[in-house]
Amino acid sequence: MKMSLCVSVFCCATSYSLMAQAVCTPAPDCAELGFTMDASKCSGAALKCPWDLSKAACKEKEALKSQLPILYGDGTVSQDIISGKTPIAIVFDEAAKLAVALTDVKKDGTAGSEMMNWSCSYCDTSGLQNCTYSDISFDTSLTPITCGVDGRLNTNAILASTCNGTIYAATATNNYQPAGCTKDFCKKSKWFLPSLSDLQNIYLQKTQVNASLTLLKDYRAAAVKNDYYWSSTESTYLYVWLFNMNDGYRNYLNKHNNYYYVRPVLAF
Repeated sequence: MKMSLCVSVFCCATSYSLMAQAVCTPAPDCAELGFTMDASKCSGAALKCPWDLSKAACKEKEALKSQLPILYGDGTVSQDIISGKTPIAIVFDEAAKLAVALTDVKKDGTAGSEMMNWSCSYCDTSGLQNCTYSDISFDTSLTPITCGVDGRLNTNAILASTCNGTIYAATATNNYQPAGCTKDFCKKSKWFLPSLSDLQNIYLQKTQVNASLTLLKDYRAAAVKNDYYWSSTESTYLYVWLFNMNDGYRNYLNKHNNYYYVRPVLAF
């Protein structure tokens, strides 16, 4: 409904007394006067149209953009934060279509941060490649890792094993399902324990990953910690590789006597 502006004017009656009379004219169009913006999209100071406060003259807010692509629960990918869609991961390898979860996981697979053993026992896991010091060095040189690089296949082998006892880290990732996941690709059993190579790739982009996670804090996103994370890359029957997200150091440790963090990865 178009508003009207009304003012009072004084008229002379036949009795020479002054009488007030309302004179109404249609209110000018807000857009014609320069109030062309949706006021909710204004950045900083805004001059609002007096008779329609939803319209304003202002500078438009810049659309928030993530430094790395965001994977949404419906399978779409964008660097824009899209209203009405729920982010579930940050893409760290576009070529291989790999994304890292917005949060660490607890032993039961729920979102949150909890240190855990890799397993409660140990063995040479069937179907899992042994990557020893001769394959992967203990250093921060960040040379490409070529041994045990497929986190999905690694996790499948770990889950199929029985000689490692309870396999906390792999089970935690396998049980993870983020809020907002509406397609099969991100349901339980689709997430996996990243390989050492995956963790190194995340580390190489940790600044961008964490900046992107900060933008998504309303979705319970949490930064990658400056600490060790378990990988799915086995060294020997007793040891598994870990990656230190603080300094890039690669190390292997006993599967069942150490407690470290777990962050799921997804192929989409």
